[in-house]
Amino acid sequence: MCQVVEGIGYDFIPRVLDRSDDLIDHWIKGPDKESFLMARALLSHEGFMCGGSSGTAMHAAIKYCQDHKIGPDKTVVVMLPDNLRNYMTKHLNDDW
Repeated sequence: MCQVVEGIGYDFIPRVLDRSDDLIDHWIKGPDKESFLMARALLSHEGFMCGGSSGTAMHAAIKYCQDHKIGPDKTVVVMLPDNLRNYMTKHLNDDW
């Protein structure tokens, strides 16, 4: 399986990431298609100029909230770790 979202996942684990069991409660894998669709939705609906990694983060946050029944009475913070500049030929291209 070829991963298209760059900078996260199978091909890259940041050196600063502490993967200790006592720090990480839950992992969610972010599929490429859903990540890019979310990044495009963030741009078109919210005006956030972000790349695929941000789409992955938001998609995972929404999935986590749905799976754990976190409702509108709670506040959820999602870090959007990239910007659109380096990804113009990826998820903004309808042929990806």
